[in-house]
Amino acid sequence: MNRDVLAKELKKIIKTGKIYIGIKQAKKAISNGEAKLLIIANNAPEKIDANVPIIEFEGDGFDLGAICGKPFSVSVVTVVSEGESKLSAMVK
Repeated sequence: MNRDVLAKELKKIIKTGKIYIGIKQAKKAISNGEAKLLIIANNAPEKIDANVPIIEFEGDGFDLGAICGKPFSVSVVTVVSEGESKLSAMVK
């Protein structure tokens, strides 16, 4: 998936939906059945096994963090609610 398109859709999700940031939150959302989609930076410290769609982000955690508006590295973004974004339809 094009990095610019992913960034645009992720920003829509942040404004209108619900996300969790980080590996611990991702694992918790997966075990609770909340996770709809995972976006994983290419330098994530560990891989996550999940039965939800996974997008491998073509950038490191600092790039993913910048898109999310965070001044730190973000290895995993868990999408719980897409809001107005159509990202999951683009993945399938």
